[in-house]
Amino acid sequence: MRGFRSLYFSYATLTTVGYGDIIPVSGGARMLAIAEAIAGMFYVTLTIARLVALYYSKGPPNRISD
Repeated sequence: MRGFRSLYFSYATLTTVGYGDIIPVSGGARMLAIAEAIAGMFYVTLTIARLVALYYSKGPPNRISD
């Protein structure tokens, strides 16, 4: 598998979409696909956690009491 097909398979695996039109045949390729899917899930989780942390680190807005 070369070129666009490998990039397509990698992206579908990394995002855990898994369309099923391209499947790994050997055991090693399956383990690599599983590792890539897990890495994709952790990447999304860490990105969302970082964005939430940045949002809440600003603190509540200052209010001027009357």
